[in-house]
Amino acid sequence: MSAQDGIRIFDLHCDTLDCLSMRDAGPIAQYAAGVTEGADLLHNDLQLSLERMAQAGSWCQCFAVWVPDDLSGTGLAPHAFYNRVSAYFRDQMAAHPREVVQVRDGRRVADALAGGRVAAMLTVENASPLEDGLEVLDQMAEDGVKMVTLTWNGQNCVGSGNATPEGLSAFGVRAVRRMEELRIVADVSHLNDAGFRDLLAHSSRPFVASHSNSRAVCGHPRNLTDYEFQAIADRGGLVGLNYYRAFVSDRFDGGRLPGPGRPELTFDELSRHIDHFLELGGEKVIALGSDFDGSETPSWLDGASDVPAFRARVAARFGEDVAEGMFFRNAAEFFSRNEES
Repeated sequence: MSAQDGIRIFDLHCDTLDCLSMRDAGPIAQYAAGVTEGADLLHNDLQLSLERMAQAGSWCQCFAVWVPDDLSGTGLAPHAFYNRVSAYFRDQMAAHPREVVQVRDGRRVADALAGGRVAAMLTVENASPLEDGLEVLDQMAEDGVKMVTLTWNGQNCVGSGNATPEGLSAFGVRAVRRMEELRIVADVSHLNDAGFRDLLAHSSRPFVASHSNSRAVCGHPRNLTDYEFQAIADRGGLVGLNYYRAFVSDRFDGGRLPGPGRPELTFDELSRHIDHFLELGGEKVIALGSDFDGSETPSWLDGASDVPAFRARVAARFGEDVAEGMFFRNAAEFFSRNEES
């Protein structure tokens, strides 16, 4: 299947940049094991490459700079880590101008996709680089960052992730307000429940959960409660479906079941999250948040080449309009509105 077949894809989260540019860093190495010497964003053996994305359809991808909580062994502080990976992103945009173009304005996604190119949005996972001050947000805006995940699993200068108990810090509240001024979208994936409530109280613009599922379906604390999903919906935000097995089904503990063999996640298990979000009135809220190249996904959804078949199954079960909204339209319209309102 090719882009000419009319399939449109908009994915809110992947960790491909880290795997290519920081593959020896401790927490990243497990996902970057398949990276060969000389691999880049165009050609690689990871779940996402520009060539396979273009073959799958008209594809807009949010490429995250994931800043791990633990940077020991890297010799880098969070801000320096961000600088290293974002510089790699810029280098790749310059190296492959016929295959990819950066989107700095959400209203320009369609233009970026013209000619079969992949549209690339730069995002950040973990706001820990802000420990160097709010001025870092201005740098990120200049770099074209469109979304920042406020925390990873631990605590940073902004707030606490799902593995820690505190809410947003006073600095975090100021950071969120500055993000809103800069039209950088706040992302609550990884944020804990206390931080979510604080964000809801101290923000005024729509926000997203770029790669989170339903906690009513799978009880992992990384997933959203029904209250949180509906709060995002009421604000006009987005929730990206995460393919990571441990966030899809309670059958999995840390992504693996004990015993021999590799356990499989079924399409029915993943579709229960879609079904539940639709029951909550989320037809215009649900999107894709694959977590490709940063998590263990099912074998039938193991990278860009599998996404068209996944879309066909979603369309067969939930209808073409739901599928088009989830796979592209909802995210494209959200990022366009973010520039205007």
